[in-house]
Amino acid sequence: MSELIKRLKEERIQGSSAVLNYSNFDYWVNWDDIVDIVEDHDQPQLNENQQIVLDWLKKQYFQGYGPAIIRTIHLLQRENSIDISGSKPVTQAYRSLNTAGEALVVKNFADWALEQEEE
Repeated sequence: MSELIKRLKEERIQGSSAVLNYSNFDYWVNWDDIVDIVEDHDQPQLNENQQIVLDWLKKQYFQGYGPAIIRTIHLLQRENSIDISGSKPVTQAYRSLNTAGEALVVKNFADWALEQEEE
């Protein structure tokens, strides 16, 4: 989670709204709306194949001996190489990723896993 979002969430706890002054006009702004806007803007948008792979990683994260980022990524690569039945859409999505697309999925997965630890 970015430092900006953390700060906004801290401010939100202190009050439910804020007054912003634009050109001599006051606007009441809801902190929840601000946090939502920044979170949406802060996250790079994934394409459909990236989202399929990310969803699979999130689902598998808690399987086995407990949460483990590297084990889960390794499992994705292993299942891709042996074509386990039922994982065809994930396999196709994974195989379609280039290096940059794969890196974005891994970054999003790592960020998500860290958020799970914070909760």
